[in-house]
Amino acid sequence: MNKRIIYLLFSILLLFAVFYFSEDRIENQTEINFWKENWRSILFYPPGKEWCGQKEPAFLENSIQMNLYDRGWKNSPLFSVSSKDEVTGEDIVYEGNYNVKNTFSDLSTLKTKFIESGKEEDLKKFCVTSEAPKLALSAEIISNTKTPPEKEIYFGIKLESDSSRIIARIENKIVSPYLYLLEKFRGKIVSLRERQFITFNGGYIESINFHGQGLGITVENRAKKNQYDSFVNQWSRTTGERIVLSPEIGNDWENKLKSMRADLYPDDENGPGFAETKKWKEATPEFTILVSHSDRIRWKLLVYPKWVWKDKVYRPILRELAPYFTENVSYLEEETFQNFLQAGLRVKNASRFERPNQKIQ
Repeated sequence: MNKRIIYLLFSILLLFAVFYFSEDRIENQTEINFWKENWRSILFYPPGKEWCGQKEPAFLENSIQMNLYDRGWKNSPLFSVSSKDEVTGEDIVYEGNYNVKNTFSDLSTLKTKFIESGKEEDLKKFCVTSEAPKLALSAEIISNTKTPPEKEIYFGIKLESDSSRIIARIENKIVSPYLYLLEKFRGKIVSLRERQFITFNGGYIESINFHGQGLGITVENRAKKNQYDSFVNQWSRTTGERIVLSPEIGNDWENKLKSMRADLYPDDENGPGFAETKKWKEATPEFTILVSHSDRIRWKLLVYPKWVWKDKVYRPILRELAPYFTENVSYLEEETFQNFLQAGLRVKNASRFERPNQKIQ
């Protein structure tokens, strides 16, 4: 009887060991971490005319640069995406959206199914010659394209055994990262830009300062967390007589602020081009909006006079995320700006709110 128990326990241990080590071996064969790095600049270069890989859907026609601005471990980073306008020769900069953020995340740990030495005939076979589209990576923000990158990835054809991966070359090594690393660079550059003027994850807006054309409105927010660990806003108007605002009036102005977005870029398909935007850099804005966030993000929006394009009324906007970068002009629909303005006037004319004597729910 004792022998049977011993045999049973031994069999269980043996099966567990086989299962454990087999799973580990299969996982290692399936995917390998080629590197773990914290990149700060990523440059994309489109393929040359002689590249033999898949050219449709079409890639971005010009090179672009994406930067990550580290704001400390307690604060989320900011991202930019920049290019050069072919007509004006001007450097074009906008905030990068989730596609840019995900690109940095995906490239921080590069996963591959294999690592093999690449011979000259392999480079042509897999379309990873110098004509291939490539990403140039650096751990520091590159201020000059002549600065040599730390790593370069040349992308070729899809991996036949796994349609989610692509064959690529890093120095003299052939690897197979995920295909979506390259697919983000097909289409238009506007798909990489953040259209929302005020966007954040976590924390809360601390203040809104709106002035211009004889109008001045400033509010502060002393938000507190409730029992669900969510921030509950507590707005006060600080201009004129300092008063507590009702949550509805304060939150409505914040919501109208966060709804403002770049409805039109100069280089959109129906846009006016960047030559048209030069006049706004020399003009005087009608309004200025200053916004501060609890995570120490500071936005500055310069709002220019109404402008009509193809029968639609817009407000040209210049946005600054100091001290990191200043965007080029984009255009906000006038109706959205008027909604923000009217909500601000309700703040300006609001009466004192008597907050109920109770705990935050």
